[in-house]
Amino acid sequence: MSRLRMGVIGAGLWGGNHAHTFNVLPETELVGVCDLDEGRALKMKETYGATRAFTDYQKLISSDQIDAISVATPDFTHTPIILAALKADKHVLSEKPLATTVSEAEEIAAAAAISKGKLMIDFHNRVNPILAQVRDMIQDGQIGLAKHGTARLSNTTFVPFEMLSWAAKSSALWFLGSHLVDVLRFILADEVVRVYSVARSGTLSAGGVDTKDFHASILEFSKGTVVTMENSWILSRDNPSLVDFKVEFVGEKGQIQADPTHSGGLRRIVDGGLKYNDYIGITPTGATRIGGFVLESIARFVDSVVRDAPLLADAQDGLANTKILAAIEESVATGKAVNIG
Repeated sequence: MSRLRMGVIGAGLWGGNHAHTFNVLPETELVGVCDLDEGRALKMKETYGATRAFTDYQKLISSDQIDAISVATPDFTHTPIILAALKADKHVLSEKPLATTVSEAEEIAAAAAISKGKLMIDFHNRVNPILAQVRDMIQDGQIGLAKHGTARLSNTTFVPFEMLSWAAKSSALWFLGSHLVDVLRFILADEVVRVYSVARSGTLSAGGVDTKDFHASILEFSKGTVVTMENSWILSRDNPSLVDFKVEFVGEKGQIQADPTHSGGLRRIVDGGLKYNDYIGITPTGATRIGGFVLESIARFVDSVVRDAPLLADAQDGLANTKILAAIEESVATGKAVNIG
């Protein structure tokens, strides 16, 4: 059987996860990698054994040697890349969010509906073993109807100040809230119908990153569940992990509490204090296999193309996600609750 010939666009941290996965899976061949920075593209090519390096994504997409692409570029750059690939009938895996405006997300969803290529959004927490179990518990009715909940996915200031060179063009809402909104839709198997949110600025802008410090939002779901959601980029760097991730639901018959922040069984105390190492998200495996839910979700894209397995998250999931995040921004701007049609 011929292998699925892959191209990866974006040579940053997450692009490396994509390239590694496509280099290892026996069903795929990493043909091309692309980045605006030629040095980064060449380094990725060398590191992961790609055949070619590009600096123009249009040339990668137009290559008849590539069947599918993955998009691992900053939040606000996804739309033209995805549209070009779908127009060329390539299969597409995109990092979240699908797009940062509703009109762009709608344009992508319309293009996906007529393209011969499949489009999947890499909402990898759908295969996070902790959160998948929470979904099963909720859907099995173990706590009855989930009446209310809290959800927090936030970062220390390291992320906007040092990790992301483009943080001022995004926010904790788009970078983290996109994951969390999808997690809530996935766990509850329900849609958000109304949001109210407030946000504040000052800490990040004082440090030269002109974006919101945090968003605090209330999400109302159609079946009645109300979730308070926090996305912040100003947590202290003294935290043992740069991510703080917690989900809790209170139901008619009980409660569920999840802390997928870190793998608590592996800790180290070094200069700077207590640190946690991850051994669930990315797990070492044999030469022809991958491990951990972060890479597993990328492999699910391959399954959907090669074996016609269901997409982990499709264009409609991406569109719904963008609508909710855009409604949250509208609520912040107007000071009013916003209904989502």
